[in-house]
Amino acid sequence: MQLIPRWTLIAALAVALLPAGTSLAGSAQLYSWEAGLEGWTAANATLANSPTLGVTDGAQSLLLDNLTSGFKNDVGVATVGSGPAFASWSQAATAFAGGATDVKLEFDFSWDNTNATTDGFAQLGMFLNSTTGGYTQYGTGAFIQGNLLSTFPILGAQATIDGVTLTSIGQNRVHVAVPFVSVGVGPGSFFQIGFKSNGGWGGTTDWAIDNMKVTSAAIGVPEPSSVLIAGLAATGVATVVRRRRQIA
Repeated sequence: MQLIPRWTLIAALAVALLPAGTSLAGSAQLYSWEAGLEGWTAANATLANSPTLGVTDGAQSLLLDNLTSGFKNDVGVATVGSGPAFASWSQAATAFAGGATDVKLEFDFSWDNTNATTDGFAQLGMFLNSTTGGYTQYGTGAFIQGNLLSTFPILGAQATIDGVTLTSIGQNRVHVAVPFVSVGVGPGSFFQIGFKSNGGWGGTTDWAIDNMKVTSAAIGVPEPSSVLIAGLAATGVATVVRRRRQIA
């Protein structure tokens, strides 16, 4: 029987023994909408929590419910100056200001056109604001667009140039990744994100957002003490396994 090298076992056990919630992939959660709307409001749309549409993390998503066509400047916005989301924004903004080139804003976007009666153009825009970055945006037509019942969603020209990506993760569901270099979010005393919409479809559509996070190799990594403790524990386990093998 082939034996597993001791350090391979130690490495595997070190990861397994890390504290719950520790991330080895550089990411920090902004919103998962498990605790209601989590500070999100809208002037021109109805926001709700959905237990079905667009749920990719936990048990709820943020639902833009029965969205009608026409230009809407605010279909969801959140501003933070403290708390967990602020801390996550700060990690990403600090990494970006420090020269990290891989910092991204990421989220999952889903749609349900069951109640749409006619096709027409559909556009989702996004705006960001922070103390040092100032107000930046992808206007409607520059971010996510297409014809609601046929080509939606596809990237606008500016988003494509900036390296924004849409990756299919299921039926009527995509993962969106926006490089910080295209939106210039820097450290500050507050952070704001919001969405706007435009369209010419008939009836209504439901759009949902979930698992919003910031990612970079420079954030969301375990503290050195956590890795050391887990590694020491794993070393002890590996030693016991080796001794038992020798006795046998």
